[in-house]
Amino acid sequence: MSKITLDLTRNIGAIRPLHGVNNAPLGYGSLVDVSHRFVELGVPCCRLHDPNWPHPREVDIPQIFPNFDADPANPASYNFGPTDYYLKTILDTGASIVYRLGTSIEHTPRKYHTFPPKDFAKWAEVCVHVIRHYNEGWADGFHYNIRHWEIWNEPDVRPQMWDDTFDRYLDLYRVAATLIKKQVPDVKIGGYAAAGVGNNLNRQFLDMCRIERLPLDLFTWHRYAAHPDQMAASASTVSALLDEYGFGDIESHCNEWNLFSFGWNHLFKPGNEFYRKEAFERQKNEEGASFAAATLIVLQDQRLDMANYYDGQPQALFCGLFDYYGAPTKTFYAFKAFRALLDYPERVPVTEMEHATGLY
Repeated sequence: MSKITLDLTRNIGAIRPLHGVNNAPLGYGSLVDVSHRFVELGVPCCRLHDPNWPHPREVDIPQIFPNFDADPANPASYNFGPTDYYLKTILDTGASIVYRLGTSIEHTPRKYHTFPPKDFAKWAEVCVHVIRHYNEGWADGFHYNIRHWEIWNEPDVRPQMWDDTFDRYLDLYRVAATLIKKQVPDVKIGGYAAAGVGNNLNRQFLDMCRIERLPLDLFTWHRYAAHPDQMAASASTVSALLDEYGFGDIESHCNEWNLFSFGWNHLFKPGNEFYRKEAFERQKNEEGASFAAATLIVLQDQRLDMANYYDGQPQALFCGLFDYYGAPTKTFYAFKAFRALLDYPERVPVTEMEHATGLY
């Protein structure tokens, strides 16, 4: 028998709403809409990457500004319509937005948008106009006051997300972060949506930002793990790294996370369809649910400003909250249980856990 002892006389802080997700409550070209489920979960924040995957029509810079040779100062150069609708569906649920400036992942042999922009300064100018459209009403836009803007996603995943060297990404960040912060100084700028937290590229990025005093309001990173303790360890690693480079006061966002213990290189090989099915079904079943619940618990003790589960849009693969049809899964109900805790946010300490291995 397990023994758990609580100290109800002490308040050790508030439970933080770290149950954000990626993307809008839409899937399959907006055919499936689970907005009512986002409201049910009280999703606090939606980070935008791979929207309406695998064929995005929204959010990505190439979708909004399709002709890079066009005039970035001319509203006619932009196609805001699909993204206007996409963002409205998020905001209507009460969630805030972290907007990734860049493009979605490409697994095709030929890359169409993951190569570096041919003119970094012009690309940054386009980004400024996107921000002004959604925050300042430019080009018949809105005043959404979207605070967090991320420059690109996972440039350490090459060539699927960045078809060039990491040094070239550093050049892009240098130009874009500087111009965006100069033109719209009230927003928070960051990156680089690191796929790994233990590699030397993080140090290169932070060292550049420190030495050149570049804008960096949030450091974003990802973790797909087999155990919730690995999630906590990664958050601790990032916190120590930010302190080491003098960025202890900026925001830390784990804006992609999920259960994953399978070999990525084997998942999509011909003949491995049952291996693949098992990997993604585990994110939706009782294992994925218990992993999500435990992760939301252990992250409470870490220095972390925001977390976004990947993915919230109803689709067949990485979305663990809904099945192919938009029906809620066991993992959805783990998120719903966590949401219920927020109605009673005062935390009390567990002073003893005997014979309770694996219990969170």
